[in-house]
Amino acid sequence: MAGAAAPQKDITFDECWFILQEEAINKMVNIFEAEEQPNDKIFDSEEYMRFYTAVYHVCCSYSPDNWNQKLYDQYKKTFEDYISSKVLPSLREKSDENLLREFSRRWKNHKTMTKWLSMFLCYLSRYYLPSRRLPSLLESSHSIFYNLVYREVHEQVHDITMSMIDRGRNGEQIDHAMVSEVIKICEEMGSGNAWKHYANNIDEALALGEATSSFTGLRLEGNA
Repeated sequence: MAGAAAPQKDITFDECWFILQEEAINKMVNIFEAEEQPNDKIFDSEEYMRFYTAVYHVCCSYSPDNWNQKLYDQYKKTFEDYISSKVLPSLREKSDENLLREFSRRWKNHKTMTKWLSMFLCYLSRYYLPSRRLPSLLESSHSIFYNLVYREVHEQVHDITMSMIDRGRNGEQIDHAMVSEVIKICEEMGSGNAWKHYANNIDEALALGEATSSFTGLRLEGNA
């Protein structure tokens, strides 16, 4: 929130998270649920410094409670709650190409929220998580999406994509851009440990049929 006062050095965990929830997380959720296209300008430099400073003071504060761990746990819970309350219900009511579009949109939004919260909590990433050998903020958020979203919809996403490819091979007009987008997402998911099984499953399925050449062609078009 532009113009808001900088957090005091003796800020508590609860006060810190209230700022993040009310001024940062809720702002992103409202954008996502309004189906607006997120951009790199969701928060200005003043807002970023306000959130970063609040987290910094909490991480550096002496407390009988482990506020660093509480920040980490609350970060993960934020994604779990949002996915359970908003993302999954939306995906469950979609089918066919609409499901692919929603899956793609939700993944983009997830990455956007991960990026910004990771920036606000980067002091936590820099010191606390490595010293405890805990998964990074990026790894944690991606694993949550994998476990809560991918495990539920991956079969549908795969079957719809393969059906579209087959229809395209038979001369039917399909949304090639959408298929290419799904392929890109699958490749992106396969770039990290949490997603490698997804990429492997897709490759194995494609290896079983003639759709391989068409899928590969679309892959190349999507990367052009």
